[in-house]
Amino acid sequence: MKDARFSALIGLLCLFVSSQSQATLGLFEHGSGIKSLGYGGVSYVGVDETTALGANPAFAIGLGRRFDIGADVLTIKSSTTIVGNAAGPDATYASDGRHVFPIPQIGFTVPVAPRWAIGLAAFAAGFGPDYEQSPYARFASPQQAKSAASAMNSLKIVGFSLVTAHEVLPGQSIGLAVNLQHQSLTLRGATPFEALSESPDNVSDVGKHGALGIGFTVGWTGKLTNWLTGGVSYRSKAWTQRIEEYRGLLPDHGRLELPAIFGGGLQFAPTPPWRIATEFQRYQYADSHAFGNSIDLLFQGHPLGSTDGPGFGWSNQNVYKFGTSYQLTPELLLRAGILYGTRIIPRSQTLFAALAPATSKLHYTAGLTYAFSAASELSFYGALATKTTADGQNSIPASFGGGEISTRFRGISVGVSYGRHFGKRG
Repeated sequence: MKDARFSALIGLLCLFVSSQSQATLGLFEHGSGIKSLGYGGVSYVGVDETTALGANPAFAIGLGRRFDIGADVLTIKSSTTIVGNAAGPDATYASDGRHVFPIPQIGFTVPVAPRWAIGLAAFAAGFGPDYEQSPYARFASPQQAKSAASAMNSLKIVGFSLVTAHEVLPGQSIGLAVNLQHQSLTLRGATPFEALSESPDNVSDVGKHGALGIGFTVGWTGKLTNWLTGGVSYRSKAWTQRIEEYRGLLPDHGRLELPAIFGGGLQFAPTPPWRIATEFQRYQYADSHAFGNSIDLLFQGHPLGSTDGPGFGWSNQNVYKFGTSYQLTPELLLRAGILYGTRIIPRSQTLFAALAPATSKLHYTAGLTYAFSAASELSFYGALATKTTADGQNSIPASFGGGEISTRFRGISVGVSYGRHFGKRG
């Protein structure tokens, strides 16, 4: 069928963008592009790389004819602990800490007319815990014991932002991006939850399946004074097809939508070589049924997979970012930053947290750019997502033996990109 062929085509295109992804702010990386990732994750202002277009498409003005290509890798360590549960002894289960997740970075811009530019940037999101010994095996029936012994949840969302930007006034630019994405889900070891579903055969262990999605981003950036620059952006919720094979797991019979994200930032220039930026972002997880709906709906007559049914129970997240940079020499620019995100997982909603350990709150970042010439540069970054725990409270229902479940997460990431200009910058 046409939809199936188109889905397969987009999926193949996305393979060169990301073979796997893992996030430290819920579903997402803490920034957009290598420079942003080293600049405290600041993405809406002061970032001169095409890979940031997905965060603020207005950046396309001023970059000229440019491309960026690179990659960053994230290594994660997460674990889940269950205590006081009648179905088994207290125990801690470690996700496979050997996993390294590569996330390629690709983007380009092209001026097409005076004060107009177009561009493209790749983006990726998702998570991927993998347990050799499943935290949920204790809840399995004898018939489910083999399939529930280990557990893995791999959600991959990859796509492209197609950008158009316009300089409406000197130094004031707006941009629009259409975001095309493909998402795939693979879940194993969740068979103990089949009894809670309206479609038990479409909960777990059905293989890798995907769907297409579309959304948009609008943004502005501009000079407010000689020493102050601003930027704002709104990224819509992604409207997606249903993943029919997981219609017994995901709310609304298999629908999984990325949340809306919005915010703004300011960049100050205290002295010519020094820049300071601050930014606020809001992730609207609670407005997406798959991520925001409460697990408590299970016990209010709404089975897994039902219309407006149970999800991960995540809260909306506020993220506060701070970055600073210094032009040490004409060739070398140094960056550093820190960011803090509010709690996503409420203490009462940790039952499914082992499948999506979105606990990280505090990040430290550093980076640099070395310019070989006015047209060619190499950028690096490193970041630490500090160890954070989401402790459960009244988190395991009595029907599963009661007790508490908690999850921990820590991540380290590094990346490099090459950027090149062609001709005069816009």
